[in-house]
Amino acid sequence: MNSRIAYTLCSASHLAYAKTMADALVKHNPDYQVFIGLVDKIDNRFDTSYFAPHIVLPIEEMQIETLPQMSSQYTILELSCALKPYMAQYLFQQYQPKTLIYTDTDIVYYHPLTVLEQALEQEDVLVTPHFNTPLDNTHFPEEKEFLRSGLFNAGFFAMSNKTATHDFLAWWSSRLKDLCYLNLPQGLGADQNWLNYVPVYFPTAGIYRNKGANVAYWNLHERQVTVNNNVLMVNNTDPLLFFHFSGYPLHSKEVMSKHQNRYRLDAFPVLQTLFLEYADAVKRNDAERFAGMSCYYARKVQKPTGIMATINKVLKPVGVKLNKL
Repeated sequence: MNSRIAYTLCSASHLAYAKTMADALVKHNPDYQVFIGLVDKIDNRFDTSYFAPHIVLPIEEMQIETLPQMSSQYTILELSCALKPYMAQYLFQQYQPKTLIYTDTDIVYYHPLTVLEQALEQEDVLVTPHFNTPLDNTHFPEEKEFLRSGLFNAGFFAMSNKTATHDFLAWWSSRLKDLCYLNLPQGLGADQNWLNYVPVYFPTAGIYRNKGANVAYWNLHERQVTVNNNVLMVNNTDPLLFFHFSGYPLHSKEVMSKHQNRYRLDAFPVLQTLFLEYADAVKRNDAERFAGMSCYYARKVQKPTGIMATINKVLKPVGVKLNKL
């Protein structure tokens, strides 16, 4: 098994995105083995060989003791987030990689990760901040939104096989077992805002500030993507390592992300080309077929009705929401 492993988590409906991410990562980093953690059942709906050389690993095969509890209490989004440290622990135990990175399915890699691996020689865990410089508060999201949802983006983090890393994963998994709800008024941003504690609790963890890492709508105020001698660059100083297409409605030429109103995609010609190429790649990977697959672990969130709805209207100003009495 490779000494470098990357992994992601998703339901069957997002497998086209996972394959797009994995293909791009291995194209520029052929020494990585990619595992796709399937938060779902295969049930003869598709052939896992379609994803080779990437490995599709259903979560029930990881023998996670708390899976029944978590799958009964979380939405599919929350469950996928909660499983991140558990799958990392499984991969470390089974394969003992030197380097292990987590990556969301909506990320595309454009360059070797050599500089990141060099940083892991000095730090045991690396997290990426949403941005490194102040964000103006004239558009959504403002800085205060990141105080709620998390200073670091949980769509990517990197780990070396060290004791401090295993301590981090043990702590994080213990928190996400019960507290991975997406409930911002209650101070819970699923897995993400727990990462705020990482540089505090774990002295050998580091903040990875490379401008080419985790470029997305949330940091374009400080990062300009250009093409220089056929290489994608950020601020003409750092190669674009990977771009995070968070919230992008496929094939839109104007909307960069449904999560923001700061930028229009058509104002960034270089990025617009990347976005449309990304959409084409996802489509080629059978997005339409996978998108129609229902998730075994999907749980409908009960919306309060009747007297509960009335009570919640009263409680709304103080940020409390109840589903039952």
